[in-house]
Amino acid sequence: MSTLTAAAIVLGAVNYGEADRIVTLFGRATGRVSALARGARKSQRRFAGGLGLCAIGTAALRERPGAELLTLERFDVTEPHPGLGADVARLAHAAYAAELVGKLCAPRQEEPGVFDALLAFLRLLDEEGASAERLRVLELALLGALGFGPVLDSCAVCAGDRFEGRPAVEIAFRWDPDRGGAVCVACARIGRPLSAPARASRRRRWPRPAPSAWPPISTATAAKRCSRSSTTT
Repeated sequence: MSTLTAAAIVLGAVNYGEADRIVTLFGRATGRVSALARGARKSQRRFAGGLGLCAIGTAALRERPGAELLTLERFDVTEPHPGLGADVARLAHAAYAAELVGKLCAPRQEEPGVFDALLAFLRLLDEEGASAERLRVLELALLGALGFGPVLDSCAVCAGDRFEGRPAVEIAFRWDPDRGGAVCVACARIGRPLSAPARASRRRRWPRPAPSAWPPISTATAAKRCSRSSTTT
């Protein structure tokens, strides 16, 4: 039976039987996994109360032959964030972030960028409180990390087939978010004209899940810039 130790964030947990819990974890090296924590409701040594919502720590996991669930041997909290439980707004934003990651990410699919974005969000949430703007930044960062961002380098409809042999910078585009982003004029039916400089600007403004780019003041600014970029050229 293989074992694995990984940095992980608790996305949720439910009671199972008299003493166990089924825990959903998001690991930097494991992606989203579900694990059975035997005796978690009684053991203070192996879990020490560290299976609360959005707890951050190191998980010791073991494969169970023929079983869908892993076994969670222990979970050691590495970053206590008492602020997350200090008020309802913080708790609600943490719960939303955990649910969003759980819904967007496939099981056992490694997504280090998503992990880093969620970790950065939780740290700021604990330190500075709830922020609607920061939630928008997290949403956009997750979409970008998972490949759901708008197509900006080519045509979202024909992928460049209709102007093959010509550089995209010479082609006129329109902005059509319903069809995936930038659409060449040969495929476009509606949408605002989108110049080459405007496409380059949107590529720069589209958030990526880089924690170092998430200082406290810039989160609101980033969200406003993304909003403006969807309405201007």
